[in-house]
Amino acid sequence: MDIIVTRSRIAGTLPFYEYRALVLADSVDQARRSQVATIVSPRVAGRTACVRIAQVIAPARYFDLPHCSRVDIAARVGLLAKLIETLLVQDVFPEMTADLLPVVFQLDHDPGDACTWASIDDLTAAFDRLEPAWAQLTASSLGLPQDHHLRAA
Repeated sequence: MDIIVTRSRIAGTLPFYEYRALVLADSVDQARRSQVATIVSPRVAGRTACVRIAQVIAPARYFDLPHCSRVDIAARVGLLAKLIETLLVQDVFPEMTADLLPVVFQLDHDPGDACTWASIDDLTAAFDRLEPAWAQLTASSLGLPQDHHLRAA
C-alpha cells in the first residue's frame, strides 16, 4: 500500500506545521475505494487523491452499520488511525514529538515543507488485527521501510 507522509508549513510568522500520513487512493482496492471519501493531499505532495488511514483500517462491518450505530467503533477506529499516522510521521520526521499527531505543531526552527512517498503493509480492514496490539505498534511493524528517507522531496 502506497502512502505519503508530509510536513507543510502554515502561513504566518511562527513556524507552525501540519503533519499528515495519507494512503494514496490508487493503492486502495476498488471495493474499499467505493466506500470511502477521497481527499486531496497537501500541495507539497502534488495534490494527489488520497484516503485517510481511518477509512482504510476500518473493518468491513463498519460500512454496513447504520450511521447512528457507528459511534463506538468510529471512536476506536479513529484513535487507532491517529496512532498509526503518528508513528509514521514520527519515523519520517523525528522533530514530531507529540504522543498523538496534533492538528498544528509549532517548531522552534523552520525546516520547510517536505514529503516522503513509501510503501507499507496493506492496512485494508486491519482494525481487528491491529487494535489488540496497539501498544506494540511501530512504523516498521506497519511495513515502513528503513530507507524511506531516501525518497523525501
